[in-house]
Amino acid sequence: MIIYNVTSQVVPEVLENWLEWMQSYYIPKVLSTEYFKEVTILRVLIDQTTDPTYAVQYKANSKELLQHYLETAAKEHKKEIQQKFGTQVLSFETHLEQISKQS
Repeated sequence: MIIYNVTSQVVPEVLENWLEWMQSYYIPKVLSTEYFKEVTILRVLIDQTTDPTYAVQYKANSKELLQHYLETAAKEHKKEIQQKFGTQVLSFETHLEQISKQS
């Protein structure tokens, strides 16, 4: 499994709006592209003096699916977040490959 991880710092003033928008609009829109099979929102739990930080993990079955998403829909999706929240949400991306999973 390939995980497209987007870590975002969100200013407290827009946090509730951002979470609601992500859950009700943005993530369903991304999932509708069918590049990802699952999306998880995680809060980063560290003692921090900065704005709240979240990791959104988009799970794809292959590197090829992630690459195709990045080449097609990602630019539009990133632009939409930028237009809606501007500098109130600052993000960076990492691509992860799941090696094993144990329960």
